Amino acid sequence: MKHLIYFLLFSTAVFSQNYQYSLDQAPVKTPETPTGVNNQLEEIDYFKAYLLPIAQKATLQSALDKYGSVRLEKGDYSGVDIVMTSDKRLYGHPSLTKVSNITIAAGSKNVRLENLLPSDKIIKFESGAEISGCIFKSIKWATLQGTNVALRDNSFIDFGGPIRIDCSVSGYIRNTKIIKHQAGTVSNLLIMKGNSIDPSYGNVHVHTNFLTPHGDTTELDGLQSATFVGLDAEGWNLLNEGTKAMFSAKNMGNLKITDFGGGSYESNPTPSYDIDANNLSFYNKFLRTSTDVLSTKTNMFLVFGLGNYLRKSGTVTGFDLLGNLDGSNAVNYNGVEQTAAITNTSVFNTLSNTIQGPQYKAWDRANWETLPDPLGPNWKTERAGKPDQTSYIQNLINTNGIAELPEGIFYIGATLKLPIDSNHGIIGQGTGKTVIVGLTDDFPLISLTGGQDTNFILANLTLQGGSAGIYSSQDYGTQHMALQKMKFVVFRNQNYGIHLKKIKGFDNNFLENLGFVDCNIGFFQDPLMPWANDSDTSSFVDKTMFYKNQFINCGIAVSMRATRADNLNAWVDCKFDNNKTALNTSGQNFAIAANCNFTNNKGSAVTGTVGDYTYKENAVINGDLSYYSCNFSNNSAAFLINSKSTTMEGCNLLDNITVFANTIYYEENHNIINSTVNGRFGGATTKTHGVFINSSFASHPEYSKVLVNLKENVPTTIIDKNPTPYPQLLVTQ
Repeated sequence: MKHLIYFLLFSTAVFSQNYQYSLDQAPVKTPETPTGVNNQLEEIDYFKAYLLPIAQKATLQSALDKYGSVRLEKGDYSGVDIVMTSDKRLYGHPSLTKVSNITIAAGSKNVRLENLLPSDKIIKFESGAEISGCIFKSIKWATLQGTNVALRDNSFIDFGGPIRIDCSVSGYIRNTKIIKHQAGTVSNLLIMKGNSIDPSYGNVHVHTNFLTPHGDTTELDGLQSATFVGLDAEGWNLLNEGTKAMFSAKNMGNLKITDFGGGSYESNPTPSYDIDANNLSFYNKFLRTSTDVLSTKTNMFLVFGLGNYLRKSGTVTGFDLLGNLDGSNAVNYNGVEQTAAITNTSVFNTLSNTIQGPQYKAWDRANWETLPDPLGPNWKTERAGKPDQTSYIQNLINTNGIAELPEGIFYIGATLKLPIDSNHGIIGQGTGKTVIVGLTDDFPLISLTGGQDTNFILANLTLQGGSAGIYSSQDYGTQHMALQKMKFVVFRNQNYGIHLKKIKGFDNNFLENLGFVDCNIGFFQDPLMPWANDSDTSSFVDKTMFYKNQFINCGIAVSMRATRADNLNAWVDCKFDNNKTALNTSGQNFAIAANCNFTNNKGSAVTGTVGDYTYKENAVINGDLSYYSCNFSNNSAAFLINSKSTTMEGCNLLDNITVFANTIYYEENHNIINSTVNGRFGGATTKTHGVFINSSFASHPEYSKVLVNLKENVPTTIIDKNPTPYPQLLVTQ
């Protein structure tokens, strides 16, 4: 009897313990570990950093001083202001870690801040010795500020919040890369001021979005040069707290702006721009008000879009060179249409010198690493008979919010359900070290469950097999994702890598270092068709940047055929290699590809109709985009681009294939600037128009001049001088 009592007592304890264990996390056999495969370089640096537990947050400064490189857990490390000096690195959690004020000490080099949430706090540059080589990436809701500082060769990538740098008395801002900057609600979202003693120059902004600032939006003053590639402003001066134009710039040297869009919510808004510069180049400009204004001295070179602007009072000394505005398909110089080559020597020299300009160093190409392949070529046969670990991962998600997986290969036999609420996600130990594998290919690995205006967390792992890597649909409730960040995720061997099926939308996102390999479609925007005038099923994609993504050996790398128009999406430093179709798009407003490579793509006969556009050409790219410093080589499709409208600057089209598909029912408009084109131009069988600027066409010597206007397929040389094509936007001085 005594033994029976002991047995029952012991058994109850064991059963109770096991029951509790099953609630928290299902038992799982230690997963297999990938061998002989490493993570990507940035992942290696991240995981090498010293992990400071949140319980020790008060020691953050001493940890930085001791270890140099520190990473943080999920949570709130605020309350401790810190100072960053040379070679210090601070990494937040992929969910973004809350921190306090950060000072970048004068003289610092190679400081790195990443995945941080200094909400309503300041990141401050100290004045004094030069600060250079710093990278701030995925910083949310901070104000970046500095007064009389010396800044050179710094990069701000995916920065959310105002940037206010005032060097009007002393110091300088030089060769800054600002890639994906979004700020809103407050006033003075971008202030950059220089001085005449130590010039500020070479600062390039790619993908800028100003969202409903309450008052004044920008103030640029005294910069020798500045460039904006993709600038969108929505509802500026929303509360009538300001008086300035949305884009206010004075005492400027050379200013270049492309893909200028957006709109005001006011019936009588302030101007969209008020610019005083020596030279202003505008490409693809479709935002305007009736009060937009230039100074009297500014030389305006505006190509494609909407014109109409005022000059300030006084004697006008600047010229107006306007190409193909308001559907005119004409080139006008100082109000007169140019129908023959300019022969006036003074005008000829002024315009050609302005157009060609000085040559600077082009941006480096991204270092696209070979993506880790932890399972190798026999992964599909080797998964047979593996244990199903779905419950283990799902219980981690349900219990902890974020399933932080160790190194290992996790086989699953059913979809993992991930709520869209900013609190749930999956994080691994790197794309070469943690793998989730479908035991079969008839279910999505991850299914998102309903959420509005929020996101989920996914980082540092490989998703392989299954029907899709990520599946978002109304099967699990209405879904609208916003401010979504994903980084270092590789999607392999799936029908769809990311599938947005008839959801509401995907808005203001940053997708960093994603890889799509051997997928039928890598990224798939899948709206309800035909358009039912219902945004809730449009799967719209707005203001999303694909940064350093690789699309390798896919049928269609990206399919974004919008019904409700998409706005201001961008592919920056991306690689498209050995796909059939690289980009299959329609309904895109101000979409840009910057510093991307398109190689070895074969084309495919994509068919179907979206809106007013029929896709039936064998092309590498379908849809209307702008291209900046993009390279095309070794592609073998019939055409490079199937598009009604293209703006292109600083590109190299090295394939000996026809560039633009021969559409039948529509006129086309293509503007080629500072580019090299080897193949036949092509274009509409009806009418093709365009402006060719300082570009070389191997198959069309008649286009190879400093300025040519193409109107109804007929070229007219305006500036008869040999071109010297080189990029003038994505450059450092």
